[in-house]
Amino acid sequence: MKIKKKFLQALACAGIGYTIGMLNPAYVIGLRKGYDIRKKGSGNPGASNTILLEGKKAGAFVMAFDISKAAVSVIASRRLFPKCDCAGETAGTACVFGHMFPALLNFRGGKGLACLGGEILAFSVHDFATMLFFESVLLMATRYICLVPITLSVAYPLYHGFETGNWKGSAILGSVAVPVFLKHIENLRRIAEGKEFKVDFLWDKEGELERTGWVEEE
Repeated sequence: MKIKKKFLQALACAGIGYTIGMLNPAYVIGLRKGYDIRKKGSGNPGASNTILLEGKKAGAFVMAFDISKAAVSVIASRRLFPKCDCAGETAGTACVFGHMFPALLNFRGGKGLACLGGEILAFSVHDFATMLFFESVLLMATRYICLVPITLSVAYPLYHGFETGNWKGSAILGSVAVPVFLKHIENLRRIAEGKEFKVDFLWDKEGELERTGWVEEE
């Protein structure tokens, strides 16, 4: 009976996270502008493609929303199910999956970076600041944003496990690592071809468009 209750609580946490994760502001913004964001720009319904198509303000809004939805998933689940030892990890991970593979959008969602950040922020501001520091160093060294979620999806679960001793929760967090990597294979190919945008795109859009040979759609 106790095992059944724990299973149902975990299922509820996953349901909360996945449902919230499916909320995609980038897709909604595209619809309001008359297009499917998954068919324009990079094809990614997330903050980076929103910046490319609609500018920095819209991209910042999308990023803030995606961070917030993951944080809300973790916090809400932990408060609703305080006796579930992996409530936050389950809900946060499910939110990332809901963002990347939303049933409402035929399982064609974003790539998970902002959601990963929101998940970490909900666990601890200190954890968020620590990961932000190391990932910022990586970003400045490589200039490629796509490497951040790939490494973060592996590094944080390990950090979380060592810090909390909750290796079951760590394993749940780490379950997104392979899907995140697969989501970024195309980015890695573009890096090899010299066609992937660098972080410089945020302040030198024209220069990056020229460097990569990107042709903006009318």
